[in-house]
Amino acid sequence: MGRIELFHEWGSIQSHKVRLCLAELDLPWISRRVDLAAFANLQADFLAINPLGLVPALRFGDEIVTESSRINERLNDLASGGLLPTAPDVRQRVRAWTSVADNVVHPAVRPPTFNLILKVRVQRLPAGALDAAMDRHPIAARADAYREAATAPIDCPAIIRSIATMKQVLAEMDEALSQRRWLAAETYTLADVAMSAFIDRLDRLAMSTLLDAVPNVHAWATKIRNRPSFPLAKGPETERPDPLVDCALVERLIAAANS
Repeated sequence: MGRIELFHEWGSIQSHKVRLCLAELDLPWISRRVDLAAFANLQADFLAINPLGLVPALRFGDEIVTESSRINERLNDLASGGLLPTAPDVRQRVRAWTSVADNVVHPAVRPPTFNLILKVRVQRLPAGALDAAMDRHPIAARADAYREAATAPIDCPAIIRSIATMKQVLAEMDEALSQRRWLAAETYTLADVAMSAFIDRLDRLAMSTLLDAVPNVHAWATKIRNRPSFPLAKGPETERPDPLVDCALVERLIAAANS
């Protein structure tokens, strides 16, 4: 097998999904970190890998694959793995869940991640550091928009809306897990890989109490956390919840979402 290179960022939930898949398939890989805080994703060398400037991206010889779900299917093929069963009904369920991860979960985790972690990180920067970073941004209009968003007050209504979406996803997961051992089948699949990254993000955001209302997901998450792949995918920032998160504020926001 040729060399697998993963262009990723440790804090990216989409990158996390691919690292989980690599660990599950026991595939050796080379880490090519793309420092999003330094806008490395918008520099020419990375744009040659993915013109959209998005992580993750996979390079395997002369082949480049982008988008986490497509990458994970390609990795499963490379490893002749069993994470995407051949039965049409199971395969459809797997892809339905990976679509939920990409199109529902990923947008839902952005507001709490940005408000509860990234804004706090910006607030703690030395004087002038944010402006210096924005000066390195290759697109001035986007730099101005980021500066305005990063220095604005925490958007609690946006976080509450995200929590409501997460609760709906968890309810759908709970129903699926009432019917089978894993999300899409009786065996662990790419569906579980994709949604495992969601569980880790809940842990990081101090929102794992959302699992208390969904017992099937709670039991599934315990199994997920006990798999060898789970800690391997985290990278250097392993503390959960993230030390930047105001856990008391999160409790109040969850209560507001429940009211």
